[in-house]
Formats: sequence, structure tokens, C-alpha cells
Amino acid sequence: MRVLVTGAASALGQEVAAALEAENAELRLLDDCAAQRQDIEWIAARLTDPDAVCQAVRDVDAVVHTGEPPPATESEETLLDRATRGTHVLLQAAVEAGVKRFVYGSTLEVFRAYPDTVYVTEYYKPLPSTEMAVLARYLGEMTCREFAREHPITVTALRLGKLVREEEVAGRERDLMWVDIRDAAQAFCAALARDASESLNWVPRWAVYHIAAPIAHPKFLLGRAESMGYQPQREFRGARA
Repeated sequence: MRVLVTGAASALGQEVAAALEAENAELRLLDDCAAQRQDIEWIAARLTDPDAVCQAVRDVDAVVHTGEPPPATESEETLLDRATRGTHVLLQAAVEAGVKRFVYGSTLEVFRAYPDTVYVTEYYKPLPSTEMAVLARYLGEMTCREFAREHPITVTALRLGKLVREEEVAGRERDLMWVDIRDAAQAFCAALARDASESLNWVPRWAVYHIAAPIAHPKFLLGRAESMGYQPQREFRGARA
């Protein structure tokens, strides 16, 4: 499988690329910065550049849009533009190129307003704050949903928890939104197995999954994600409950 990975310079992008390489995927990487790797085809471009994005999606089977920002600090306006118009440009180019699978990195932060005593599933209503990092990510998710509704492409949104490494937060008070970045990368690989692009009904083409750690007494239930193939390994046993 030939896969385009966006946000490739980010920590998540690097982990996703490594996980896909382990599964023998052929990669093309894209980010708004100079090449971070010389051994894989790298496209240095903004998501809002239609010509560059059309080049990036040419001849790929799937797109992993991590949703992660480039290394340079962005203004709120640029952050919003990249998450909305950039995601639209990427999806439009993918549809025109005949790409059938698209995976987007959304965020569980849209459920921050719910108390930790509530079990939150994918059927709960998101309550995104006006914090731009959260709102932009959610609006990108809504852009993905509308493309799945209108076009024959399978779109999977992964609402990611706070990306950490289990060993780096040992001894700290446990956060119910944590997910190990390596488990998050595995979720992207699992999501690429979904292909309902030929369904005449748009509902199977669109799916959302919550990606968090498999901890005791969780806030986010993972049954739906596990049925998709998510197999988290890090339970944060070293953290304080």
C-alpha cells in the first residue's frame, strides 16, 4: 500500500511513519518544512497549496492526515485555515486522484467539558471549546464528514487523547485522556484497513473512533475502536490514580 502521511515532521507523524514502515507500506511524507528524512520521498508544502497537494496524492492508495501542525509556530488564523481549508484541499485532491481511504487525526479534547465520572462513547455530543487548537481540529473533522457524505471515499476520524509516552509520565497523576503515542500510531494503521468506499449509503463510509489508553475506570470507552482493530498496549500502571 502506498500511503501519504501529512504532518510528517511532528512526533505523531514520525511514529505513524515508523508503524507503517513496519507493515511494509510505501510512504510519501508531507509537511510545511524542509525534509526531515532523506530515505523517503518528502514534499515540503502547505496543505493550502492545491498544486503541491495534488502532486502529493498522486498514485497513493490512502492518506493519513495526522492533523498535526508544522514545527513553526502558527497564528490562530493560520491554524484554523490549515485545519479547515487545508483539510478541504487535501480531501478534494484525494477524491480527484481516486484515493479510497482517508484517516484524520481529531481530538478527544472536544469532550473536556464532560465530567470524569461519565463514560463517554462515540455517540456523545462533542462540546468543543473556543480554544483554537481544539476548535480547528473539530472543524477539520466536520470537513471530513461532509466529504464522506458526498463522495465515494472511506473517511475515518480518530479522536486522539493527549499524546504522551508511558515511561515519561510514570509517577505523575493519571490523566484519563492520555494515550501513548505509539498506540495512537497503531490506531492509524488499523484504520487504514477500513474500506467502504463502494457503499452507496454514506453512513458506512464515515466512522469516528475514540483513541485513549486501556486504563481501569476510564472516561472514554474503547469497544468501538477495538472492533476496528485498535490494540493499545500501554495502560499507564506507573501513574498515580
